[in-house]
Amino acid sequence: MKIHKLVLAASLFVASSCGKDFVDLNPQDVIPVGGFYKTESDIKSALTGTYGYLRGIYNGYWQFFELPSDNTQTFTESESGSGGLDKLTYQPVTTNVSSGWNSMYHAIADCNAILDRIGPVTMAEANRSRYIAEAKFIRALMYFNLVRMYGGVPLILKQIETEAEAYTYIRSTEAEVYAQIEKDLAGAETVLPLRYGTADVGRATAGAAKALLGKVYLQQKKWVPAESKLAEVIALDVYKILPTVNAVFGVGNDNNAEIIFSIQYLGGGFGEGNSFAHAFAPQTSGSSIVSVVASSTNIGTQDLYDSFAAGDLRRDAFLGVFQNGKNPNIYYWAKKFVYNINQQNEGSNDWPVIRYADVLLMYAEALNNNNKTTEALTQVNVIRKRAGLPVLAGLSKEATQLAIEAERRAELCFEGHRWPDLIRWGKEVSTMQAFKAKYTAIDPLLANMNVTADKKLLPIPLREINLNPKLTQNPGYN
Repeated sequence: MKIHKLVLAASLFVASSCGKDFVDLNPQDVIPVGGFYKTESDIKSALTGTYGYLRGIYNGYWQFFELPSDNTQTFTESESGSGGLDKLTYQPVTTNVSSGWNSMYHAIADCNAILDRIGPVTMAEANRSRYIAEAKFIRALMYFNLVRMYGGVPLILKQIETEAEAYTYIRSTEAEVYAQIEKDLAGAETVLPLRYGTADVGRATAGAAKALLGKVYLQQKKWVPAESKLAEVIALDVYKILPTVNAVFGVGNDNNAEIIFSIQYLGGGFGEGNSFAHAFAPQTSGSSIVSVVASSTNIGTQDLYDSFAAGDLRRDAFLGVFQNGKNPNIYYWAKKFVYNINQQNEGSNDWPVIRYADVLLMYAEALNNNNKTTEALTQVNVIRKRAGLPVLAGLSKEATQLAIEAERRAELCFEGHRWPDLIRWGKEVSTMQAFKAKYTAIDPLLANMNVTADKKLLPIPLREINLNPKLTQNPGYN
């Protein structure tokens, strides 16, 4: 059984809440904060509700971390929506730029409310420590998303009590945000359990906190602590690489031994499903792939398809090919995330935030950058063997890095790692310029793609700057 949001959790919206005011201290559709957080049941319900809120965030996570890259594209081409993220033409007024900011801070507000109010609530201390650790894990995850999306952001670590207080927050530096993420995760990893009982599957574990912390170190190019922390995940001996690529995904395969942390979805009319089928299936496919109207909003590129090595089992397992007259090759996400569902928002398949294959490839990258190239290749070869590819040996440090990059693209395609990877490698501009040059003749709308170094960060939403002029804009958007 997965954790599911069956109780409306109390929330205090901060920074970007709905409504006319900068901070809506008394939203009409939630329980007043003063009347909640009185019992352990309240705390657990609020925490479960926060996990539930992640469903909405990760339903569109791919827009920010996959769509700007050379892996996927949108055929809807609305410059006010996903098209702007696809073509790197996003601006401070772009709708999805604001929605990403709003949703992350909503989740952070929920975590802060729990952390501020759990102290006097009567409960076993072991439970209190665990709930605190879970809230800190979620808060760290949200700030990790925000800092990669926008750079330095306001670092809010407590409930905002007044509108005047909200106006005092300015942007912290990227270093300050990362330091808080590291602090939250370092505290969480020592408290969270390795596993849960059936009723709590899907909650953050010690392995999830360690893996996320390793990823945080890696993104900052802190190679030594990244290597150490990711080695700890491996040493837990909790996770494993499944024998075949098809075993990782598909009906009934959620929460398998390779999944470290995932967002839990449930169809069936509970309001807890996803719309991946709508976004990922080809619009022109009718009912041949899914029974809902598809939008082609996140479709694989020819470049991604061609990047798989000959004999790589992942290509046909991960990418479906839809042939349709004028556009004979439309590549869609066939990692079994496209279910044949009958309603647009009723997908039950989970979203893997971190899985063990990601950990092994991150570990390889850290090892290689720490001049342990032979050990790095050992980790890469674990992934290659499952994909049906020959093992690599005797490569230079530079060649090993290129091999790691190729494996990450193939193994993790569509899962929201490609754009941060390109940025970490310093290749986002050169990669997308080459992509634009190669495919504009096929897709003339690529001529609109704006490939500059500034695009590695989204703009701060204009609404936030208008509400709080103390917030500064990112370079390239003034």
